[in-house]
Amino acid sequence: MPSLKRKQVRYSAKAGLPPGALIHIGNQSTEPVTIELLDYSEGGSKVAEISDVVELKNFVNTDTVSWVNVNGIHDTKLVSEIGKIYGIHDLVLEDILNTDHYPKVEPFDDYVFFTMKMISLNNGKARREQLSIVFSKAFVLCFQERKGDVFDPLRERIQKGSGVIRKKGTDYLVYRLIDTVVDNYFFIVEDIEEKLVVLEEKVIMKTEEDHTREIQLMKREILSLRRSLIPLRDAVSSLEKGFSELIEPVNDKYFHDVYDHLIQIHDNLETNREMLSGMMDMQMANMSNRMNQVMKVLTVIASLFIPLTFIAGIYGMNFENMPELHWKYGYFGAWGLMLTVFVLMLVFFKRKNWF
Repeated sequence: MPSLKRKQVRYSAKAGLPPGALIHIGNQSTEPVTIELLDYSEGGSKVAEISDVVELKNFVNTDTVSWVNVNGIHDTKLVSEIGKIYGIHDLVLEDILNTDHYPKVEPFDDYVFFTMKMISLNNGKARREQLSIVFSKAFVLCFQERKGDVFDPLRERIQKGSGVIRKKGTDYLVYRLIDTVVDNYFFIVEDIEEKLVVLEEKVIMKTEEDHTREIQLMKREILSLRRSLIPLRDAVSSLEKGFSELIEPVNDKYFHDVYDHLIQIHDNLETNREMLSGMMDMQMANMSNRMNQVMKVLTVIASLFIPLTFIAGIYGMNFENMPELHWKYGYFGAWGLMLTVFVLMLVFFKRKNWF
């Protein structure tokens, strides 16, 4: 399948527009937006593919939990229609369409808005996308940049009725969604740690090679993850502290557990960042040592040839009254003197372990 060139819209596209203007900020896509519905209660579950947004009106005020997953946010008109059906403020829709938004949580009268970065490993590479969640007592809306996520095991548990999730409300589902995303952060951190071990061995064993670029790429990857992690930690902390009436107090402990996981991930990243700093120092030391070795060799060579140049300079002067110039063996004598001085200096340098 041929790859599509992706065009990115940046903040400059919103310059001069009023608050709440719906402009998609991020990579543009030509893929159609799909809407998936998973409606469940303690008695059972229903899965459906929504072809017309109007169908969602049947699941706005029900006794069941409606999990609506919107795959693709580049269609601003469709996102706007969904917002009207569920009564979502234009400022929230504006944040949903902004894929560069930092993680945050924001309460409203009838719903809560939560956004974060969903990161997963795909063929050894980190795949990042914006995940926005809007939930009330009856529904949970998830807006993703593209189809495909990390929630398939969660969907399977809901459909099979495993655990207590079908006995719980929307706040517990939101916890499970956030917890699933955070669990995948651990995979990312483990992948980083494995790469660090390999990189550290290279820096230690292959001191003659330059690993600066690899170290910088790893530092950039860790920095990108930290930028998503720190505000997410604050947002989850708000959820666990009675942030909204939509979150039952009995579920506060679950959000606190996610907060603890984020603290652990953050500590691991700090450790990895310190390791990278140590590797960079080691790399700089290796480069300095290599330079010193080169300079040492050049200095020894220069030192060996200085007296030889001195001798050659003396006998290269154009004076008539230099006895050695008219000596029959003067040429061979000069060579013998220079070789003797060269060997003596070479022996001296060797005894001093200068090379």
